[in-house]
This record gives sequence, C-alpha cells and structure tokens, in this order.
Amino acid sequence: MERYEAVVVGGGPAGSMAARKLAENGIKVLLLERRGEFGQVVQCAEGISHQSLSLFFNPNPKFIASVIDEARFYSPDGDYFTVRKKGVGYVLERKIFDRYVAQTAAEAGAEMLTKANFTRLERKNGVWRVHFTYKGRPEVVETPLVIGADGPGSNVGKQAGLRLDIPEEDYHHALEYFLVHPAVEDGRIDFFVGDWCCWKGYGWSFPKGGHYGNVGIGVTLLPEGETPERYLQRFVEHYFKGARILGFTSSVVPVGGHRLEIYGDGVMVVGDAARLAEPISGGGIPAALVSGAVAGEVGAKALKEGNLSKSRLKEYHDRFWEIMNRREYELAYEVRRAFLRMDDEDLRFVFKKLKPLFDGKELDEIDAFKWAKYIFTQAPDLLLFAAKKMGPSFVDYLRRTVGI
Repeated sequence: MERYEAVVVGGGPAGSMAARKLAENGIKVLLLERRGEFGQVVQCAEGISHQSLSLFFNPNPKFIASVIDEARFYSPDGDYFTVRKKGVGYVLERKIFDRYVAQTAAEAGAEMLTKANFTRLERKNGVWRVHFTYKGRPEVVETPLVIGADGPGSNVGKQAGLRLDIPEEDYHHALEYFLVHPAVEDGRIDFFVGDWCCWKGYGWSFPKGGHYGNVGIGVTLLPEGETPERYLQRFVEHYFKGARILGFTSSVVPVGGHRLEIYGDGVMVVGDAARLAEPISGGGIPAALVSGAVAGEVGAKALKEGNLSKSRLKEYHDRFWEIMNRREYELAYEVRRAFLRMDDEDLRFVFKKLKPLFDGKELDEIDAFKWAKYIFTQAPDLLLFAAKKMGPSFVDYLRRTVGI
C-alpha cells in the first residue's frame, strides 16, 4: 500500500492551494480530483476582489474575463443606485483559473490524479486509509494527514467525524445561466433583491465580455410548493427578457463556518467543505484560496514536527480567521440573518435610505466597518428598523461592533 505524507481530496482552488503549499514545503502529497480534468464548469458567479486575488496571484488576462469598476444595486421595484471604484475586482474565467491554480500545485511537486473518486476514510493507529476509485478501479493509500476540499457535501469531513451541520437557512440554492443580453454590461456587476424573484436571497449579473455574462439567483427557505427554478425563470424573464441562453449550472452554497470546528486529529476541511463562503454575497473563491493555503502551510509544519493532533491543527483555524477577519465575517452573518427576516416592503425602505448615501459615490476603500458606521450615522432610523426586525440585542451588537 502506497503511503503519502498528505492526501488532498478535491481539485478546486481550495484543494489545489493546499496541495501547492504542502508540496512547496517538501511534503509528499497526493491530490485527488473526481472529474476528468481540472477546471471544469462550476457553479460560481466567478467574481473576486482585487485585494483577495492579489494575496496569491498577479491579475492575468488569461483568466480574467472582465475588470470591474462599478456595481449597481436594484430595489424590488427595479429602481437602482450605482457605486464606483476603479479596478475593485474581476470576473474570472474559472475553468482557466482553476486549471492555473492546479498547475502551480503540480509545478511545486504535488502528485495529481483525475477521475479519482473518493469513497471512504478509515483511521487505524493514527493513520488514515483513503479509499477511492481511479479510472473505475478501487485504490487505497495511507497518510497521516487528510485535507477535505470536496465541496458542500464533504464526505471527507463527515467520515472524519467533524460536525459540519448548519441550519437550513445557511444554505443558498444557487442557479445560474450563461447568457447574452444587452442589460449585461462589461465592467459593471449588478445585484437584485425582491422576494418575488429571489426569495430570501439575491440575483446577480456578472459580465464576462461584451454582453455575455453569468446571470443567476441564490435563494433559501423557499415557500412550500416553490422551486429555485421557478424563481430563476421569473428573474430572467423580468430583467433579461429575450436573453440567449448558452448554459446552466446549479449548486448549493453553505455559510456559517465560523461556528464550526473545521479541523480534527490529522484532518482539516477547506473552502465550501468548511462552509466558509462570505455570508451576504455567497462568494467563496477568497475563502477557498486562503483556507487551502493556510491548511497546506500548517499541515506541512505539523508533519515536520510529528504532531498532527487536533490541538496542533487549531493553528489552521486561528490563522484563517485572522487573515479573513472573523469580526467582519460575523458582522456579515448577523446582517444576513436580519436580511432573511425582511420582506419586499422592508427592502424598499432600506433601499430608500441607502440610495441617497451611495448613488454615484466613488468608494475610496472597501471596509465593512467603515461603511456600516457611515450608514447608521447618516440614516439613524435604520437602527430603529433593525430593532424592529431583530430586537434590541441586535442593535446593541451593531453599536459595539461598528462603533456607533
């Protein structure tokens, strides 16, 4: 039976970054990818901020479909306001980007297998046996360290005994068309709200050049008898009527990983497997890159020290939240909880307060605490609204966290 110092399950950005960092530190690592190649189509709006991308990569025209300079926010009635910040982010070509990240792992020395489908995990005498099929044949390898980058279902995490359950409201059903329509404009991302079209979630338009782009919705806590597909159709028929549809994907996006233990003895989970997507937007690429990189670095150090205990691997958890700013994530999570309790009348009220504060504004930086303080200082009746929706304790939390 072949032995590796580490095995990574899942070849998306999180898994590839973990394998890369392990290999860069001289670790013999095997990366298992269930698909036939790295960089196949995935459910993702493909957006990432310049700040997040530049943590690991220089922006490369090969994997950037559009440079984003502004964002437009729509009310349930179709009114909107626009904010601007030149070069604030990018819409990626994920197929190319994911393959590029995997390439860096291979160049660092990671062994890579495609069509390698993880099936089972067992632990004996402090060592994991990782069972998988490779091109249809059963295989098994031994390793002291497993990193699960196997998405929202995370069979690795479950079989390792990690408690990764989250409430139903922490899952968004995400559906997306690749389409062509004049309303999709290069350089601008659009966000839409309204229970009539994106129940307890939001819709988006992310351009990928010309009038081609990713247009979709994320919805949760659906009314009985409704389906995500019906909301997607309502949304597209209203805002993108007559669009030429070029493709479709669907998935689920989990959030709330700050409440979980995403590590254990000889195991860590990263990316969507750890439920680390940003709570409001559902954006998962930054968390995937950071969690994968940190898990790989911590795992390499722990292997060299000969200590893969749960207490040792806690460094992964601590370092990840230091980089990703746990306070900011928690603020976004609590705001999202309030958002889920709003109806269209509430959303119209909030939009009416926000439009004069932001319409046409050039943002100097993206700082959640700064802009939250600005909002509640300039529109104090939003605090009364927050108290009505979530209670006085929520307002006390906002005052302490934001500093108002």
